[in-house]
Amino acid sequence: MLIYLFRDESENENFAFSVDRTGENIPPITPHTEWIFLEAINTLKFVEPWDIGDFRQVLEHLRADGYYLFQGEIIEPAPLGKRRQPSPEC
Repeated sequence: MLIYLFRDESENENFAFSVDRTGENIPPITPHTEWIFLEAINTLKFVEPWDIGDFRQVLEHLRADGYYLFQGEIIEPAPLGKRRQPSPEC
C-alpha cells in the first residue's frame, strides 16, 4: 500500500499521511494550513527498525478516513561515514 506524507507549510510540526497522492482530502488544521508533499511510502517495504505492525493504528485510520494527522519532527539520518563504530571487545 502506498501512503503519502505531507507537512503543513505554515507549521513544521504538523504532518499528515494520506491515501490521496494530492493530499486534497486532508482537512486544514488552521486557516493558514497548506499541505506540501514530502514523500511516498510503500508500506510493504518498510526498512529496519520499523515494522508495518508499528503503524497498525495509523493504517486503520487511513482505511477509515483516508488521512491521519499527527505532530512530530523530521530527523535527518546520520551520514553513512559518520555512524558510530561498535567498540572493540577486550
